[in-house]
Formats: sequence, C-alpha cells, structure tokens
Amino acid sequence: MANTITVGRMTFTSPQNLTITPSPDNSRNSTARTITMSGSFVADTVAAAKVLRDELVSMGNSDLIYPFTWTGDDLIEGYTKISGVSVDSSRLGTGLFKYNLTLDVKGRTSEMLFESNFTGSLLTNSHSITSTTYAPWHALPVNAFNYNHAEAPIDATRASEDGTVPFYYDTNLRSKAAQWTVEPVNYYKGACKIQIDNTTMTGYLSKNTPTAVLISNGIIRITSGSTTNQSRFTVEFYDNGTWGSSREISFNSGSSKTEWNLWQTVQILRNEPHECAVRFTTYSDSNGDGRLVVDVTIKRGAHHIGFVANQGPTSDRAATSRINLQVTADGGTFSDSTGYMLEGSADGAGQKFLVGSPQGYTAVTSDKLIHLSSNQFKTFVGYVYNAVSPSTIDGADAVRDQYLQGNYENVRLVRA
Repeated sequence: MANTITVGRMTFTSPQNLTITPSPDNSRNSTARTITMSGSFVADTVAAAKVLRDELVSMGNSDLIYPFTWTGDDLIEGYTKISGVSVDSSRLGTGLFKYNLTLDVKGRTSEMLFESNFTGSLLTNSHSITSTTYAPWHALPVNAFNYNHAEAPIDATRASEDGTVPFYYDTNLRSKAAQWTVEPVNYYKGACKIQIDNTTMTGYLSKNTPTAVLISNGIIRITSGSTTNQSRFTVEFYDNGTWGSSREISFNSGSSKTEWNLWQTVQILRNEPHECAVRFTTYSDSNGDGRLVVDVTIKRGAHHIGFVANQGPTSDRAATSRINLQVTADGGTFSDSTGYMLEGSADGAGQKFLVGSPQGYTAVTSDKLIHLSSNQFKTFVGYVYNAVSPSTIDGADAVRDQYLQGNYENVRLVRA
C-alpha cells in the first residue's frame, strides 16, 4: 500500500517531493521548520478529488493549527499551519490533481503545549440563576495528558464514541489558562466535527448541501432534516457503543405551530476541535421572505446543543411573533422546571431529554414545546445521561448550568 500524508482530517497520496528547511529565530533556539511538498491526488472518483482540493484550499485560508503525519517517515509529524496551497485541477475529467503545500511546522509533541484561554460569563437569564456548581468547564481530546491549571479544577470524564473525554470544571476556571498535550494522532479524538455530504470538514469552505448535515462531539449529535416544508433536526445520544435516544425537534411559529420551509443554505461559522458552529437558513413565504436563521453550536464534552434562532418579519407576521422549539417526534411526557422542560421518564436507553432557554419562555408541556414572542430565541437541548442515577455533572440542573456558563475557549499552541 502506498504511503500517505495526513494534514488535519485529510489523508491523501504521499508526496512525490518533500523538502524541509529550518526557520531560525534570532532571539532563541527555534523548533520551527518549513515543509514544502508536491504530488498528485490519486482518488477513486473525480468527486473525491474535488473534495480533497476544496478542503486543502479551505485549510490554506484558515488560521488554524492542524496535526500532520506521514506514513513514509515517522519523524515527519507534529503541528502546523498551512501558509500556501495550490491545486492544479486542469485534468478534471480524470480526477488526477496536482498539489503543492507549504507547512509552517511549529513543533513535535515534545516541543509544544496547547493552551486553553477562557472568556465569557454566566448568560443573562430570566430564572434568577446567579451562580453554578458544575461550570465553567471544558473538555480535552481523548488521551490528552500533562494537564495543568493553576486553580486545580475538579476532574471528571465523559464517554464518547472515540473513548474517554477528560472533563474539568471550576468556578474560577476563566481566571487562568489551562495547558495540556496530545499526540497528533489523537488530536481529533472526542473532537467536535461537521459532516456535509458525507465529508468531515476540516476548514470552512463547503458546497451548499443543507440537508443531512451532521454536527457531533462524539457524545451528542444533530442532523438537519430533509423533508419539504419542515424546519427540523434529529438529535441523538451516544451510549454503550451505539447512537440512540433519538428525538426530532422543529422550529415553528405561532399557536398553529407552522413550520418554515426545508433548510436552504448552510454555512460553517466555527470549525475547531473544541467547538463547532453551523448556520442554517430558510424562509417561510412564497416570495422567499420570512427568513429564519438558526445557529447550532456544539462543544467538546458537552451533553447539550445550543441554538440561536432569529426570525424575520413578513407582511402577515411581526418580527417579534411567537416562535417555538418543539419536540415533534419520539419525546416522552414533559414537565417544566427552572430554565428547562424535562421528560418525566427515562427512555429505553436510560436517558431523559430536556429543552430549555435562558429567556423567559412559556412551556406548553402537552405540545412538548417552549415558546416566547421575540425576533430572537436562545435555546438548548440536551440529555440527562443515566437518568435514574446520574452523576453530579450529568443531572438536569448541571446540563442547564453548563449551557448557561457561556464559556468561550480559545486554544493556541505554545512553546513547551
């Protein structure tokens, strides 16, 4: 089998030419180096070659850190930014594309640390919640190690499809940075990911295929619907080796619960291992007006998904008309609590589903929905894992508080 190189989430044919040059720093010894490589994609189909082309170009446009490995030489590995990409697709009919890459290599695992810096605050809410116990929080890749935070946060774990995700929380988490290490081969284990047209996206460029978009952190995942005249998503939870506990949710309007049309456009807003955000847009009226924009956000290690829905007015509907988040299929019997509506009984897999908002919503438990009259609706959905006897970080109040603690995490690579 031919050797391959992997940059980010893209694996392709081993380069025909690879050159390494040092990148000295006059102020101190440097671990940086530049790798230039060129070769040809040998893809099974033209469509597969186009995916590689578009992803590499997208990665070249992004200011992100990527892991890279080469099966031809185990010393050619580490973390990099991509400073130059070109793909010659003149032989489009055959799918034989020539590529050139320039990697600005920052260092190997032993030479670098990841540093998580936090900002944000407890979300303004209408539920008199002023403090939390199990947040702020963040989670690391599976098999991450050498963790350090000056506040010595409480450590816990959550199970994902890739293995055990380390989970840390402390009321003072934002006051200091956390540092940690992970091997390049484990960088995306337990990570958030976006799949569009069956491709796991590494960058931000994607074709507009707004149906069956999947966003996941390996614990909870959401898939955009594909039925005409429905503005829906399917939510699932991972437990004991399988995805299950499926719930279908919709955004709809008014007491009649009228849905918008099928999702029309999709845009990647953030695509990093610790957080992904995707924007879905559609409309309601025959002339194309009555816009609905729904931003969906998933964080690594979370048992919840956040939404921000913005609706536009029409001649028949005010901008601040009633907007609903409804469980349209597979949900149990709900009761209202502080900041969320919760299923009364665990499903067959042992989970309870919850739907909530920081805003002053109205719960209609008989219809399995919450609503308010506003042009913007901030909401979340999630699961109480092992609901009969959940751990402290997995209870309904804990999941709510982990959503309310609007913790923005910025991860950067620093010299060890």
